[in-house]
Amino acid sequence: MHGSPHRRSRLTAIALGAALLAVSATACSSSSPEREYAVPDNLCGAKVPSSSLEPLLPTGKKLSAQPTSAVDVDRCRLQVDGETAFSSSVEKRASDISAQDVAKSAMGVEPTDSVADDGRFVYAKTGAVGKVKCPGSSGAERSLWVTARTTHPAEAKDMLAFIRAYADGVAGTDACSKL
Repeated sequence: MHGSPHRRSRLTAIALGAALLAVSATACSSSSPEREYAVPDNLCGAKVPSSSLEPLLPTGKKLSAQPTSAVDVDRCRLQVDGETAFSSSVEKRASDISAQDVAKSAMGVEPTDSVADDGRFVYAKTGAVGKVKCPGSSGAERSLWVTARTTHPAEAKDMLAFIRAYADGVAGTDACSKL
């Protein structure tokens, strides 16, 4: 082969890249789909353990987060391969509202679903609501709530674990100071 050493090393790199691509294409052709994206440990600004979010997300290649805000509501939608797979919100409500009241307007959960922690959380397989315990907020006129909904089949216990972690994560943000 004639040519410069630089050209030969470039050709070798191209051949190596093609070989790796072929191997990875073969590995991806297995019968069970896998999660190719990293599960985040931050949900639009609130820290949550990725281990609590992982069971609520489907397999796929690419995950993106889309935060939106409206009056008294901040939403976070997670899309997997372009489809909404999970959504959550942080909502300001009256201080005397219950988890069942919040569940009435939340998607994926009903007021009659399972209750935990003395009524602080209502949860099901597809959704949950929970009250955020804001430091120093006793006597406040408003309360802060989190909601979650998944389109991926999940276990109710996983939804409860997530909503607890999410409520704790939101308590660590500046959302509590904005009540």
